[in-house]
Amino acid sequence: MRLCVIAVAGMLVFAGFSTAAKADDFVTNGNFAPANPGSGYGAVTGWTEATSAQGSNSSAGPFWDNGNPGVSTVGFIQGDGSFSQTLTGLTPGTVYTLSFVDNARLGATCSPACDATPTLTVLLNGGTLIGPTAVDPVGGSNPFDSVSIEFIALSSSEVLDFSSMTPTVPTTGLGEDGTLLLSDVDVSTTTVVPEPSSLMLLGTGVLGAAGMMRRRLLRS
Repeated sequence: MRLCVIAVAGMLVFAGFSTAAKADDFVTNGNFAPANPGSGYGAVTGWTEATSAQGSNSSAGPFWDNGNPGVSTVGFIQGDGSFSQTLTGLTPGTVYTLSFVDNARLGATCSPACDATPTLTVLLNGGTLIGPTAVDPVGGSNPFDSVSIEFIALSSSEVLDFSSMTPTVPTTGLGEDGTLLLSDVDVSTTTVVPEPSSLMLLGTGVLGAAGMMRRRLLRS
């Protein structure tokens, strides 16, 4: 009987502490590394680009001119364009969390020619997850804006797409020069980590179950 009590208590405690905070990331190169030389235009590993006016910058690049994303590189979309990639290895019916940080070029050195506000839309297999929403510069060394949303995978592979558009000037019909900045893109499964109060209740329950079994043992 004592072995049974230990086994039950051990199983309950293990269940209380066995949750994982985060599983594997399904995004390739979510930080758009490495930074491309010069202005930063060019291919970015893991991502498909819609235009040639895209690429990757470090903080020394001309497009990442404000804010701190907490990483050393960002992807940028100047004007209209998109970054996309196919996520693979998903489990249909599973809930995933998409998270990323975004910002916009401040354009202080070329205002007002390049300080238009970009508009971000996030698509999954052509369906809208986020947006369209305007992205304003955070300014200075402030953190990039953090965004997070949950979705349910419908198939084992899904196309994730970040699209940016800038306003059209009514008099010319041409797009203004605004730039969207992205980094720290992550898609992962998450589980809930128990609150300390929940763990306390769990421990109380284990002790109560053990005490009840001990009393039954003494009576027998």
